[in-house]
Amino acid sequence: MKPQNIVIIVIAACICIALAAAVLFAAAAPTTDGGVYETETSDGNGWRTVTDMRGVEVTVPEDPQRVVAISRSLIDTTMYIFGVEDSIVGGSIYQKPLKEGEYVWNGTDYTVSTWIGKVLNPGLDDLPNVGGFGGPYGPPNVETIAGLNPDLLILRDLGDQQENTEMFLTQIESAGIPAVVLKYPACYENPRVDTMYEEVLVLGEVFGKEAEAKQIVETINSRVEFIRSRTKDIPQEEQKRVLYFGAPTWAKDKGGSGYAFGSGTPEMAMMEDIVAVRSAYTESGMNMISAEQLLALDPDVIILCTWSGYHPPRQLYEDEQYGAIQDLRALKEGEVYSLAATPCKSERLEFPINLMIMAKAVYPDRFSDVDLKLWIREYIVELYGTDENTTDQVVDALMLEYLEII
Repeated sequence: MKPQNIVIIVIAACICIALAAAVLFAAAAPTTDGGVYETETSDGNGWRTVTDMRGVEVTVPEDPQRVVAISRSLIDTTMYIFGVEDSIVGGSIYQKPLKEGEYVWNGTDYTVSTWIGKVLNPGLDDLPNVGGFGGPYGPPNVETIAGLNPDLLILRDLGDQQENTEMFLTQIESAGIPAVVLKYPACYENPRVDTMYEEVLVLGEVFGKEAEAKQIVETINSRVEFIRSRTKDIPQEEQKRVLYFGAPTWAKDKGGSGYAFGSGTPEMAMMEDIVAVRSAYTESGMNMISAEQLLALDPDVIILCTWSGYHPPRQLYEDEQYGAIQDLRALKEGEVYSLAATPCKSERLEFPINLMIMAKAVYPDRFSDVDLKLWIREYIVELYGTDENTTDQVVDALMLEYLEII
């Protein structure tokens, strides 16, 4: 073989190797924890393949037109930012009208009458409810979903009904409906905020909106890291002991005072990691506790999440229903605070708002320069791109006037 031919062959081989390496590099992207996950590849015929958070490769339409979204508002609000919210044809939709006067205490109406997802996309109210795992939606209905003729189903696995979830997905896939699965932080042994970022990034791949997904993550993470920067130097022995508490009025009918969130719950994991607190309740999971147990915990601060209605701190201070716990040091010292009026559990894109509320409540001196309403408005505008009127509606839906720290 002539020397010049050998040179040509070597050069061609090097080019092939380089192209292969480029393809492999393009097919992988860093995750938020430094690993890699597969990004989408297109077959050029209207379909792309994405790897969901199960690690399963799913072939989905390049431009989904009929999407069923089973989650508690993370999927639909992300789709709103992408500008593809009109492709939702069904989902976990709470269809019972939320009417004023459903929850009145001491002459004030605390009814949570508006959800952020419906402020952004009022059309959700007109869509069929297909059920969901947990919450007021009823179990997922495969027949209802199939009748909508979707070209894609997206499910946010909440991690608490593994057997039912797997059975449902088997039925959906048997019906020929592509199913992309996201995993809520509770699906992992050690819940982390990073997995929520991965949920958004996977949705970006599904809809071909990778740049927009990255911007969402950057917007959220900038707020998370701002809070963390103010609390990261607090020694563990000086961190406040905080009880994250759900206090539905019907708890007394079940023989308890409310639900304590403990180790392994995403709510406490994020508070411990980002706000730098210690959990006053060290048992695993979320459990009903009695008044006696609550008194024994003696937390420095109590944070009330929205649970079966909005429950203001005033109620714990003054309502005779909570008379058995009103000797608590946290109540006597006025250290009970409510979060914004978003449905509890299943953190959404707005979760930094509640982290800031908690941080400002627990460590007021470290966040004294933060105008909470302004901070929240700026976050909503940057995240959702809302005009002044829609931003007003979103902020109103949070019921900030009852936080005790405004």
